[in-house]
Amino acid sequence: MERLIEALPFLAAPFAACLVIASLHCYMGLHVIRRGVIFVDLALAQAAALGAAVALVIAPLVCLEPHLHQTEAGVTFVTEAQLAQELGLEEDGASTESVSNTEGVIGDAHDHAGQDHAVQEHEDHEHAYLSYGMSLLFALLGAVLLSFGRLEDERIPHEAVIGIIFVVCAALSVLILSKAPHGHEKMEAMLVGSILFVSWRQVAVMLMLYLVLGAFHFTVRRSFLEISQGVGAAEKAGKRVRLWDCLFYGSFALMVTQSVGIAGVFVVFSYLIIPGACASLFADRFGAQLAMAWAVAVATTVLGLALSALADMPTGSSIVSCFGAVLVVFAIARTFVPMRSNKT
Repeated sequence: MERLIEALPFLAAPFAACLVIASLHCYMGLHVIRRGVIFVDLALAQAAALGAAVALVIAPLVCLEPHLHQTEAGVTFVTEAQLAQELGLEEDGASTESVSNTEGVIGDAHDHAGQDHAVQEHEDHEHAYLSYGMSLLFALLGAVLLSFGRLEDERIPHEAVIGIIFVVCAALSVLILSKAPHGHEKMEAMLVGSILFVSWRQVAVMLMLYLVLGAFHFTVRRSFLEISQGVGAAEKAGKRVRLWDCLFYGSFALMVTQSVGIAGVFVVFSYLIIPGACASLFADRFGAQLAMAWAVAVATTVLGLALSALADMPTGSSIVSCFGAVLVVFAIARTFVPMRSNKT
């Protein structure tokens, strides 16, 4: 218990990030379950990962600032031997002039180091913006393909289109990262994420985006729910299903691109599907399902973070494992608790 209490300050930001993710993912997950497109999150997340891999390859071509680490940049690094010589360690009786020269050399080295750090930080920001932009672009392209991949006669099921997008993006990501430095580590980071190291700034940015997306979905909730409950009925009612699908999957792409970069594919998929699946076992109405899904997500987040801190295990994997255990418990409980139909 003491270990958990000591870890609380470090778990505050990850817990807040998980709550933000759960707020919108549980809602979207209920739509995904009703539409029967369970793996749409994985497909769009993998498209975003492909964009990040492409950004990794093209980053050296569009980098505005050369690295100061390179000798061509004109930076002179002070070696240990040079410092020893300037300090007069190789000769007895160093003069005041040599000490003065040494101070100048050390000062130059510190100046160069400061410049190097500033430029490196600038390049890191450039790469981060490039990575996010490419991830969002590829995720939006995937959303367009999903929107127009719904054939009228369902000759090719929509879930098949989702699977094709996922497997092609995954294969291309593997090919690209196989030639990139530390490609294996980057691929693992895309899957399991690094939510333990999320910053409050990242949480704030994600919260602002989710508030905008939440307001949008609240405004058009009736149209989205009508299509999720039945595409055929929505088309007969005069709904332009493909246009609404573009809006739905486009907002989905915005959501996934932001959350996957923080939590990873596995955690994001768990928050999207498992709370909604648990809620669907005990409720029929959308509102009741959403409330129950939020409760499941919050409780499981606390359980997963506590397990990670107490057992010293990876945070993302702990949360996903707890979601799996909770789903098993709900499935077992469902066999003993009869559910009354309360559809409206």
